[in-house]
Amino acid sequence: MSKQTKLLIFHPTIAPYRIDLFNDLSKAFQTRICLRYWNLRDQTFDYQKIYTRFQFRPVYLKELFRFRGRSFSWGYWKQLNDYQPDLVLTEEFGLGTIRVLLHRYWKRKKYKVVTLCDDSYDMIVGKNDFSWWHRMARRYIAPRLDDIIVVNPQVRDWYQEHYGKGYFLPIIQEEEYARMRYRKVLERVHVLQQRYSLDRKKVFLFVGRLVALKNVKTVLRAFARLDPKKNLLVIVGDGPEMNHLQLLAKQLNVQARFTGRLEGDALNAWYNVADVFILPSYLEAFGAVTNEALLAGCYVLVSRKAGSACLVVEGENGFTFQPNDIDDLVQKMGQVSQWPVERDADGLKKGLTKIPYKESMQHLVTHLNFIAHG
Repeated sequence: MSKQTKLLIFHPTIAPYRIDLFNDLSKAFQTRICLRYWNLRDQTFDYQKIYTRFQFRPVYLKELFRFRGRSFSWGYWKQLNDYQPDLVLTEEFGLGTIRVLLHRYWKRKKYKVVTLCDDSYDMIVGKNDFSWWHRMARRYIAPRLDDIIVVNPQVRDWYQEHYGKGYFLPIIQEEEYARMRYRKVLERVHVLQQRYSLDRKKVFLFVGRLVALKNVKTVLRAFARLDPKKNLLVIVGDGPEMNHLQLLAKQLNVQARFTGRLEGDALNAWYNVADVFILPSYLEAFGAVTNEALLAGCYVLVSRKAGSACLVVEGENGFTFQPNDIDDLVQKMGQVSQWPVERDADGLKKGLTKIPYKESMQHLVTHLNFIAHG
Protein backbone atom coordinates (compact mmCIF):
# COMPACT_ATOMS: atom_id res chain seq x y z
CA MET A 1 0.00 0.00 0.00
CA SER A 2 1.30 3.44 -0.95
CA LYS A 3 2.42 5.99 1.61
CA GLN A 4 2.90 8.57 -1.15
CA THR A 5 -0.67 9.81 -1.52
CA LYS A 6 -1.70 12.49 0.95
CA LEU A 7 -5.31 11.86 1.91
CA LEU A 8 -7.39 14.40 3.84
CA ILE A 9 -10.73 13.18 5.21
CA PHE A 10 -13.63 15.33 6.41
CA HIS A 11 -16.37 13.37 8.18
CA PRO A 12 -19.05 14.10 10.81
CA THR A 13 -17.88 11.41 13.25
CA ILE A 14 -17.02 7.72 13.08
CA ALA A 15 -19.69 5.17 13.88
CA PRO A 16 -18.58 1.74 15.15
CA TYR A 17 -19.28 0.09 11.80
CA ARG A 18 -16.94 2.55 10.01
CA ILE A 19 -13.90 2.18 12.28
CA ASP A 20 -12.22 -0.53 10.19
CA LEU A 21 -12.58 1.56 7.02
CA PHE A 22 -10.96 4.66 8.54
CA ASN A 23 -8.24 2.66 10.29
CA ASP A 24 -7.23 1.03 7.01
CA LEU A 25 -7.37 4.30 5.08
CA SER A 26 -5.08 5.84 7.70
CA LYS A 27 -2.58 3.01 7.16
CA ALA A 28 -2.81 2.89 3.37
CA PHE A 29 -2.11 6.60 2.80
CA GLN A 30 -0.47 9.55 4.49
CA THR A 31 -3.74 10.50 6.14
CA ARG A 32 -5.28 13.24 8.23
CA ILE A 33 -8.85 12.69 9.49
CA CYS A 34 -10.94 15.71 10.52
CA LEU A 35 -14.21 15.19 12.42
CA ARG A 36 -17.05 17.56 13.33
CA TYR A 37 -18.67 15.64 16.19
CA TRP A 38 -17.37 13.65 19.14
CA ASN A 39 -20.43 11.36 18.90
CA LEU A 40 -23.31 10.70 16.50
CA ARG A 41 -26.15 13.23 16.60
CA ASP A 42 -28.99 10.71 16.45
CA GLN A 43 -27.39 7.99 18.58
CA THR A 44 -25.12 8.11 21.60
CA PHE A 45 -22.54 5.34 21.55
CA ASP A 46 -20.00 4.67 24.27
CA TYR A 47 -17.43 6.76 22.45
CA GLN A 48 -14.69 6.24 25.00
CA LYS A 49 -14.58 2.59 23.90
CA ILE A 50 -14.87 3.50 20.23
CA TYR A 51 -11.99 5.96 20.49
CA THR A 52 -9.66 3.26 21.86
CA ARG A 53 -10.05 1.37 18.57
CA PHE A 54 -8.79 4.28 16.44
CA GLN A 55 -5.38 3.65 14.89
CA PHE A 56 -5.07 7.37 14.13
CA ARG A 57 -5.51 10.61 16.02
CA PRO A 58 -8.41 12.64 14.60
CA VAL A 59 -8.51 16.42 14.35
CA TYR A 60 -11.75 17.88 15.68
CA LEU A 61 -12.95 20.95 13.80
CA LYS A 62 -14.13 23.91 15.87
CA GLU A 63 -17.85 24.50 16.08
CA LEU A 64 -19.22 27.87 14.98
CA PHE A 65 -22.84 27.32 16.03
CA ARG A 66 -25.65 24.76 16.13
CA PHE A 67 -28.93 24.97 14.27
CA ARG A 68 -31.70 22.36 14.56
CA GLY A 69 -29.29 19.87 16.05
CA ARG A 70 -26.66 20.35 13.34
CA SER A 71 -23.18 21.61 14.05
CA PHE A 72 -21.63 24.17 11.70
CA SER A 73 -17.85 24.02 11.94
CA TRP A 74 -14.96 26.06 10.60
CA GLY A 75 -11.45 25.06 9.68
CA TYR A 76 -11.97 23.32 6.31
CA TRP A 77 -9.90 25.80 4.29
CA LYS A 78 -7.21 25.96 6.97
CA GLN A 79 -6.81 22.17 6.90
CA LEU A 80 -6.70 22.18 3.10
CA ASN A 81 -4.10 24.96 3.03
CA ASP A 82 -1.92 23.40 5.73
CA TYR A 83 -2.07 19.77 4.58
CA GLN A 84 -1.84 20.23 0.79
CA PRO A 85 -3.58 16.91 -0.01
CA ASP A 86 -3.56 14.92 -3.22
CA LEU A 87 -7.00 13.54 -2.45
CA VAL A 88 -9.88 14.72 -0.25
CA LEU A 89 -12.60 12.36 0.99
CA THR A 90 -15.77 14.18 2.07
CA GLU A 91 -19.18 13.46 3.58
CA GLU A 92 -22.12 13.05 1.20
CA PHE A 93 -23.35 16.21 -0.59
CA GLY A 94 -23.33 18.51 2.41
CA LEU A 95 -21.85 21.90 3.19
CA GLY A 96 -18.46 20.35 3.94
CA THR A 97 -18.19 19.01 0.40
CA ILE A 98 -19.29 22.39 -0.98
CA ARG A 99 -16.55 24.12 1.03
CA VAL A 100 -13.92 21.76 -0.34
CA LEU A 101 -15.07 22.25 -3.93
CA LEU A 102 -15.13 26.04 -3.49
CA HIS A 103 -11.60 25.94 -2.07
CA ARG A 104 -10.32 23.91 -5.02
CA TYR A 105 -11.94 26.31 -7.48
CA TRP A 106 -10.95 29.55 -5.71
CA LYS A 107 -7.37 28.48 -4.96
CA ARG A 108 -6.91 26.77 -8.36
CA LYS A 109 -5.84 23.53 -6.69
CA LYS A 110 -5.47 20.19 -8.44
CA TYR A 111 -6.37 17.77 -5.66
CA LYS A 112 -9.13 15.28 -6.35
CA VAL A 113 -12.40 15.21 -4.40
CA VAL A 114 -14.29 11.98 -3.65
CA THR A 115 -17.36 11.65 -1.44
CA LEU A 116 -18.83 8.81 0.59
CA CYS A 117 -22.53 8.48 -0.21
CA ASP A 118 -24.93 6.13 1.60
CA ASP A 119 -27.93 6.57 -0.75
CA SER A 120 -30.04 3.49 -1.36
CA TYR A 121 -31.39 2.74 -4.84
CA ASP A 122 -34.92 3.51 -3.67
CA MET A 123 -33.81 6.95 -2.47
CA ILE A 124 -32.48 8.05 -5.86
CA VAL A 125 -34.89 6.27 -8.23
CA GLY A 126 -38.04 6.47 -6.08
CA LYS A 127 -37.27 10.09 -5.08
CA ASN A 128 -37.51 8.82 -1.53
CA ASP A 129 -34.72 11.02 -0.14
CA PHE A 130 -34.46 12.06 3.48
CA SER A 131 -34.84 15.70 2.37
CA TRP A 132 -35.33 17.90 -0.70
CA TRP A 133 -31.95 19.49 0.06
CA HIS A 134 -30.17 16.18 -0.38
CA ARG A 135 -31.87 15.62 -3.74
CA MET A 136 -30.98 19.10 -5.02
CA ALA A 137 -27.42 18.91 -3.67
CA ARG A 138 -26.85 15.58 -5.44
CA ARG A 139 -27.88 17.12 -8.75
CA TYR A 140 -25.46 20.05 -8.53
CA ILE A 141 -22.53 18.55 -6.60
CA ALA A 142 -22.20 15.09 -8.21
CA PRO A 143 -20.97 16.40 -11.61
CA ARG A 144 -18.18 18.36 -9.87
CA LEU A 145 -16.73 15.42 -7.94
CA ASP A 146 -13.97 13.13 -9.17
CA ASP A 147 -15.74 10.05 -7.83
CA ILE A 148 -18.51 8.90 -5.50
CA ILE A 149 -18.17 5.86 -3.23
CA VAL A 150 -21.61 4.27 -2.85
CA VAL A 151 -22.87 1.35 -0.77
CA ASN A 152 -25.06 -0.46 -3.31
CA PRO A 153 -24.20 -1.81 -6.80
CA GLN A 154 -27.50 -0.56 -8.28
CA VAL A 155 -26.68 2.92 -6.99
CA ARG A 156 -23.21 2.67 -8.58
CA ASP A 157 -24.77 1.75 -11.91
CA TRP A 158 -27.17 4.72 -11.66
CA TYR A 159 -24.34 7.16 -10.93
CA GLN A 160 -22.27 5.69 -13.75
CA GLU A 161 -25.18 6.17 -16.16
CA HIS A 162 -25.98 9.74 -15.08
CA TYR A 163 -22.59 11.15 -14.10
CA GLY A 164 -19.94 8.74 -15.41
CA LYS A 165 -18.67 7.97 -11.91
CA GLY A 166 -19.46 5.72 -8.97
CA TYR A 167 -17.55 3.08 -6.99
CA PHE A 168 -19.23 0.31 -4.97
CA LEU A 169 -18.10 -0.35 -1.40
CA PRO A 170 -20.77 -1.65 1.01
CA ILE A 171 -20.65 -0.87 4.73
CA ILE A 172 -18.84 -3.96 5.97
CA GLN A 173 -16.39 -4.70 8.75
CA GLU A 174 -13.24 -6.75 9.15
CA GLU A 175 -14.49 -10.26 9.80
CA GLU A 176 -11.91 -11.60 12.26
CA TYR A 177 -12.26 -8.75 14.76
CA ALA A 178 -16.06 -8.86 14.58
CA ARG A 179 -16.09 -12.62 15.15
CA MET A 180 -13.80 -12.15 18.14
CA ARG A 181 -16.37 -9.77 19.67
CA TYR A 182 -19.14 -12.33 19.23
CA ARG A 183 -16.99 -15.15 20.58
CA LYS A 184 -16.22 -13.08 23.67
CA VAL A 185 -19.87 -13.08 24.80
CA LEU A 186 -20.78 -16.72 24.19
CA GLU A 187 -21.34 -17.29 27.91
CA ARG A 188 -24.07 -14.63 27.90
CA VAL A 189 -25.93 -16.66 25.29
CA HIS A 190 -26.59 -19.48 27.74
CA VAL A 191 -27.88 -17.00 30.32
CA LEU A 192 -30.33 -15.48 27.82
CA GLN A 193 -31.46 -18.88 26.58
CA GLN A 194 -32.30 -19.99 30.11
CA ARG A 195 -33.89 -16.68 31.13
CA TYR A 196 -36.26 -16.62 28.16
CA SER A 197 -36.74 -20.42 27.76
CA LEU A 198 -35.33 -20.41 24.23
CA ASP A 199 -34.70 -24.14 23.88
CA ARG A 200 -36.31 -25.37 20.65
CA LYS A 201 -37.42 -21.85 19.71
CA LYS A 202 -36.39 -19.86 16.66
CA VAL A 203 -35.37 -16.33 17.64
CA PHE A 204 -36.09 -13.48 15.23
CA LEU A 205 -34.26 -10.21 15.93
CA PHE A 206 -34.79 -6.54 15.09
CA VAL A 207 -32.18 -3.91 16.02
CA GLY A 208 -32.74 -0.20 15.48
CA ARG A 209 -34.52 2.99 16.41
CA LEU A 210 -38.22 2.50 17.11
CA VAL A 211 -39.57 5.05 14.65
CA ALA A 212 -42.28 4.73 12.01
CA LEU A 213 -39.83 4.46 9.08
CA LYS A 214 -38.37 1.28 10.58
CA ASN A 215 -41.74 -0.43 9.98
CA VAL A 216 -41.58 -2.72 13.03
CA LYS A 217 -45.37 -2.94 13.07
CA THR A 218 -45.26 -5.05 9.89
CA VAL A 219 -42.90 -7.49 11.61
CA LEU A 220 -45.30 -7.78 14.55
CA ARG A 221 -48.27 -8.42 12.26
CA ALA A 222 -46.33 -11.03 10.30
CA PHE A 223 -45.06 -12.66 13.47
CA ALA A 224 -48.62 -13.00 14.77
CA ARG A 225 -49.13 -15.64 12.07
CA LEU A 226 -46.27 -17.84 13.29
CA ASP A 227 -46.53 -20.51 15.99
CA PRO A 228 -45.85 -18.67 19.31
CA LYS A 229 -44.65 -21.90 20.92
CA LYS A 230 -41.85 -22.28 18.38
CA ASN A 231 -40.81 -18.67 17.75
CA LEU A 232 -39.77 -15.58 19.69
CA LEU A 233 -39.35 -12.01 18.44
CA VAL A 234 -36.71 -9.83 20.13
CA ILE A 235 -36.85 -6.07 19.52
CA VAL A 236 -33.69 -4.18 20.48
CA GLY A 237 -34.01 -0.42 20.46
CA ASP A 238 -35.82 2.59 21.81
CA GLY A 239 -37.72 5.52 20.37
CA PRO A 240 -41.09 7.27 20.09
CA GLU A 241 -42.85 4.15 18.73
CA MET A 242 -41.97 1.98 21.75
CA ASN A 243 -45.30 2.23 23.63
CA HIS A 244 -47.36 1.86 20.45
CA LEU A 245 -45.44 -1.26 19.42
CA GLN A 246 -45.72 -2.83 22.87
CA LEU A 247 -49.48 -2.26 22.80
CA LEU A 248 -49.73 -3.73 19.29
CA ALA A 249 -47.75 -6.81 20.35
CA LYS A 250 -50.13 -7.33 23.25
CA GLN A 251 -53.20 -6.92 21.02
CA LEU A 252 -51.80 -9.43 18.50
CA ASN A 253 -50.75 -11.85 21.25
CA VAL A 254 -47.20 -11.86 19.85
CA GLN A 255 -44.34 -13.43 21.78
CA ALA A 256 -42.07 -10.36 21.75
CA ARG A 257 -39.32 -9.15 24.07
CA PHE A 258 -38.51 -5.43 24.09
CA THR A 259 -35.01 -5.00 25.50
CA GLY A 260 -34.58 -1.24 25.06
CA ARG A 261 -31.45 0.18 23.46
CA LEU A 262 -28.33 -2.01 23.73
CA GLU A 263 -24.77 -1.76 22.48
CA GLY A 264 -21.46 -3.54 22.94
CA ASP A 265 -21.47 -6.94 24.62
CA ALA A 266 -25.18 -6.81 25.51
CA LEU A 267 -26.15 -6.33 21.85
CA ASN A 268 -23.61 -8.85 20.56
CA ALA A 269 -25.07 -11.50 22.85
CA TRP A 270 -28.47 -11.13 21.15
CA TYR A 271 -26.85 -11.40 17.71
CA ASN A 272 -25.39 -14.68 18.96
CA VAL A 273 -28.75 -15.90 20.24
CA ALA A 274 -30.77 -14.96 17.17
CA ASP A 275 -31.39 -17.30 14.27
CA VAL A 276 -32.88 -14.70 11.90
CA PHE A 277 -32.41 -10.95 11.67
CA ILE A 278 -35.11 -8.69 10.14
CA LEU A 279 -34.64 -5.19 8.68
CA PRO A 280 -38.13 -4.09 7.49
CA SER A 281 -37.57 -0.34 6.88
CA TYR A 282 -39.57 1.77 4.43
CA LEU A 283 -36.58 4.09 4.11
CA GLU A 284 -33.01 2.96 4.92
CA ALA A 285 -29.90 4.40 3.29
CA PHE A 286 -27.97 1.22 4.06
CA GLY A 287 -28.52 -0.54 7.38
CA ALA A 288 -25.15 -1.57 8.82
CA VAL A 289 -26.97 -3.86 11.26
CA THR A 290 -27.48 -6.30 8.37
CA ASN A 291 -23.74 -6.81 8.09
CA GLU A 292 -23.41 -7.17 11.88
CA ALA A 293 -26.07 -9.89 11.84
CA LEU A 294 -24.43 -11.77 8.96
CA LEU A 295 -21.06 -11.64 10.71
CA ALA A 296 -22.74 -13.25 13.71
CA GLY A 297 -24.18 -16.03 11.54
CA CYS A 298 -27.80 -14.86 11.47
CA TYR A 299 -29.88 -15.45 8.37
CA VAL A 300 -31.34 -12.11 7.25
CA LEU A 301 -34.62 -10.82 5.90
CA VAL A 302 -34.03 -7.34 4.46
CA SER A 303 -36.37 -4.76 3.00
CA ARG A 304 -35.80 -4.08 -0.68
CA LYS A 305 -35.87 -0.37 0.23
CA ALA A 306 -32.63 -0.77 2.23
CA GLY A 307 -29.18 -0.39 0.70
CA SER A 308 -27.96 -3.45 2.61
CA ALA A 309 -30.22 -5.64 0.49
CA CYS A 310 -27.08 -5.96 -1.65
CA LEU A 311 -25.55 -8.15 1.09
CA VAL A 312 -28.29 -10.76 0.67
CA VAL A 313 -27.69 -13.74 -1.59
CA GLU A 314 -31.26 -14.91 -2.15
CA GLY A 315 -31.88 -18.37 -0.76
CA GLU A 316 -28.36 -18.69 0.70
CA ASN A 317 -27.98 -16.24 3.57
CA GLY A 318 -31.52 -14.86 3.53
CA PHE A 319 -34.13 -13.10 1.44
CA THR A 320 -35.22 -9.59 0.52
CA PHE A 321 -38.88 -8.58 0.69
CA GLN A 322 -41.24 -5.70 0.00
CA PRO A 323 -41.74 -3.94 3.34
CA ASN A 324 -45.51 -3.57 2.89
CA ASP A 325 -46.12 -7.20 1.84
CA ILE A 326 -46.97 -9.12 5.02
CA ASP A 327 -47.77 -12.35 3.16
CA ASP A 328 -44.33 -12.35 1.50
CA LEU A 329 -42.62 -11.73 4.84
CA VAL A 330 -44.57 -14.51 6.59
CA GLN A 331 -43.69 -16.98 3.86
CA LYS A 332 -39.99 -16.11 4.00
CA MET A 333 -39.92 -16.16 7.80
CA GLY A 334 -41.28 -19.67 7.60
CA GLN A 335 -38.62 -20.68 5.09
CA VAL A 336 -35.59 -19.39 6.94
CA SER A 337 -36.83 -20.80 10.24
CA GLN A 338 -36.35 -24.26 8.71
CA TRP A 339 -32.76 -23.67 7.66
CA PRO A 340 -30.04 -25.41 9.69
CA VAL A 341 -27.70 -23.36 11.88
CA GLU A 342 -24.04 -24.35 11.45
CA ARG A 343 -21.60 -23.70 14.28
CA ASP A 344 -17.87 -23.66 14.87
CA ALA A 345 -16.31 -26.03 17.39
CA ASP A 346 -16.74 -23.46 20.18
CA GLY A 347 -20.46 -23.04 19.48
CA LEU A 348 -20.32 -19.74 17.58
CA LYS A 349 -22.57 -19.66 14.52
CA LYS A 350 -20.66 -19.68 11.23
CA GLY A 351 -20.53 -16.27 9.55
CA LEU A 352 -22.73 -15.68 6.51
CA THR A 353 -21.09 -12.68 4.85
CA LYS A 354 -20.40 -13.06 1.13
CA ILE A 355 -18.31 -9.92 0.44
CA PRO A 356 -14.79 -10.17 1.94
CA TYR A 357 -13.62 -7.03 3.73
CA LYS A 358 -9.85 -7.22 3.11
CA GLU A 359 -10.22 -7.79 -0.62
CA SER A 360 -12.71 -4.94 -0.86
CA MET A 361 -10.31 -2.58 0.94
CA GLN A 362 -7.39 -3.54 -1.31
CA HIS A 363 -9.46 -2.71 -4.38
CA LEU A 364 -10.56 0.59 -2.83
CA VAL A 365 -6.99 1.67 -2.04
CA THR A 366 -5.90 0.88 -5.61
CA HIS A 367 -8.86 2.82 -6.97
CA LEU A 368 -8.21 5.88 -4.78
CA ASN A 369 -4.55 5.93 -5.77
CA PHE A 370 -5.62 5.88 -9.40
CA ILE A 371 -8.06 8.75 -8.82
CA ALA A 372 -5.34 10.78 -7.07
CA HIS A 373 -2.60 10.26 -9.63
CA GLY A 374 -4.08 8.59 -12.71
